[in-house]
Amino acid sequence: MRTFCSFHGFAWTLIVCAMLFGCNSGRLKTYPVRGKVVFANGTPVKVGTVETKSVQHNVQATGSIDLDGSFSLSTYQPNDGAVAGEHRCVVVQFIQLEEIPNYRPSTMGVVNRKHSMYSTSELSFTIQHDGPNEVKLVVQGADPVSSQSSEDHGHEPVPGEPGKAAGTEAAGTEATGTKRQ
Repeated sequence: MRTFCSFHGFAWTLIVCAMLFGCNSGRLKTYPVRGKVVFANGTPVKVGTVETKSVQHNVQATGSIDLDGSFSLSTYQPNDGAVAGEHRCVVVQFIQLEEIPNYRPSTMGVVNRKHSMYSTSELSFTIQHDGPNEVKLVVQGADPVSSQSSEDHGHEPVPGEPGKAAGTEAAGTEATGTKRQ
């Protein structure tokens, strides 16, 4: 009988500890977050990753961007959301460039590189405890590299391109006031 009582007492102790400390001790509560990444003209960004960092807790959340520009954030497990509070945000894309003479890769849908660093991104949002957390991130396209299309989102002028000085804006586009790096 004594063994049964001591086992029973031990089991209750474990249950009480689990209730007090929880299974996710050390983890902050997360709230579901869904959103969309679009260019200023409303066109969705079709590839990349959204990364956020909580200003108060320094906890990161990430989400892959789908073809329609939508994403959902994950912190500890898939689609669990992000911690409450203000978040700084970046949009990261992996764009492979070829080192082939006179080769210009398609740059449609490329996000301006300023959005890939927390120090320059200027993207932020707040996650609420009690509300639907639907986020819309509006990003700039990369600076155009060609006057052929104002929708061409490239990064830098092609070196030695005839008739175009380095650092000049393409015809038909407006300068945004940002500096080239």
